[in-house]
Amino acid sequence: MSEMKQEAIQRILLTLFILSAGLVLVPFVDMPAAAIGWELFAGVYTPVLEVNATTGAPGSVFYFTGSNYPPGSLATIYIDGRPVGTVTTDGSGAASFLVNTLGAASGAYNVTLETDINASATQSIDLVSGGLIVTPPPGATGTTVFVNGVIFLPIIQAD
Repeated sequence: MSEMKQEAIQRILLTLFILSAGLVLVPFVDMPAAAIGWELFAGVYTPVLEVNATTGAPGSVFYFTGSNYPPGSLATIYIDGRPVGTVTTDGSGAASFLVNTLGAASGAYNVTLETDINASATQSIDLVSGGLIVTPPPGATGTTVFVNGVIFLPIIQAD
């Protein structure tokens, strides 16, 4: 077969392939068109961080819940930009943790929960001298972090 015939056959086959691909879509012509946002393919998350109270006295324990994070991701907890702990988001992208303000000074603190893909949300709490002590809601569980960086170690005794 000559080279020109092969090239003509290839072009015809390519044209038929493209036309048949278009014909496959004919049943979908009457369906409403919906915009497909790039966010669907980019894995963009818009996390939300909520707290049970925004104001309390030093010594309060605030309960934070995060949602819309990447599922199964390690998230770092920051207080005023300083890392104080980590939590792992569940299968739906939710996480919860407690912030203990024992020994913390009065003032405003920014609490941020962030994953390694820069999905983050921030919530502020205010500690006011003479205010009410905030306690977590019944059944609230999660990692506990401290505003002032306190870490409690286990007591080990030698026999």
